[in-house]
Amino acid sequence: MAPGSREVIGGLWGDSAWGYLHIELLVVPEAMRGTGIGRTLLQRAEEEALCRGCHQVWLDTFSFQARGFYEKLGYSVFGTLEDYRVGHSRMFLRKTIAPAASSAL
Repeated sequence: MAPGSREVIGGLWGDSAWGYLHIELLVVPEAMRGTGIGRTLLQRAEEEALCRGCHQVWLDTFSFQARGFYEKLGYSVFGTLEDYRVGHSRMFLRKTIAPAASSAL
């Protein structure tokens, strides 16, 4: 929400399991892009992920969307589906936010 307002200016939805936060959706209206809202939403999600014991965050985007935005925030591509939409790729990115906890099985 915008400070001092009840107006929604962006949102993020994800889920966590097995030490990973998966960001399903990050939305910032086009008119609000470049204002730091997306960065703030991701940072808060990463903080919440740490509280939940996560060590990595992963998400996906398309070649015509926000790859550069995520890379500036420390995410790197770990997989690509070429022509997922003809002429475009779907890219999977991840970021390590903490060392993985060791588990003795």
